[in-house]
Amino acid sequence: MTTSSLVPEIRSNAARHRPAHQLLVSTSYLQGCGRRVFVAHQQKRSLFQEHCPSSVGDLVYKNRYKYHYFSTYVMVSVTSVFIAVNLALLLSGYRTAVIDYDEATVNTFLSLALVFSTVLYLLSHVLMSRTIFYIYYNESTRRFLGITYNWHLARKNLVFKPGDVKLVEDNSRFMRFMRGSYRIDNHPYHISGRDFVTARHYNLMLGFIDT
Repeated sequence: MTTSSLVPEIRSNAARHRPAHQLLVSTSYLQGCGRRVFVAHQQKRSLFQEHCPSSVGDLVYKNRYKYHYFSTYVMVSVTSVFIAVNLALLLSGYRTAVIDYDEATVNTFLSLALVFSTVLYLLSHVLMSRTIFYIYYNESTRRFLGITYNWHLARKNLVFKPGDVKLVEDNSRFMRFMRGSYRIDNHPYHISGRDFVTARHYNLMLGFIDT
């Protein structure tokens, strides 16, 4: 057998033995009349090892914007508290305005700022509490564990089986932004299909595949 005839066979064997996690995988599915295509990008394992307790399984999903959510929520919360405290001090007489405006104008300005910051706080709270930041999967028990956070950043666990997550496509764009496009136990959540380690776990979560 000549050297030139061995080259295609060697390349074929190398392709068959290439590790699956090095391949860029994608998934597409139909839901109602809509169609989505998600690409599961390769993730560095070092990012997940510190969040991977053996008792709950492997980390298969991590929201890439987690720290943006946290920093925005903390900043809005601190700003709202600061404005509320200053408004209370002015109204109670313990503090006087130091700028060149009368007291009524300052109180009106702070009241509007408090209303605006409260609205921002409620919006950021809704996004925080409705966003799933981590998802683990236990192969032996066939159970997913989703992790989200409440208003004081305490961890909340969601346990669900493959197929329990339902995709909601009939909501308006605003409602999808506010409440998310996925439902678990009839509660809406935000999940990004692009942040799964592999497309298999995404399809498994939605019940499109059995294994």
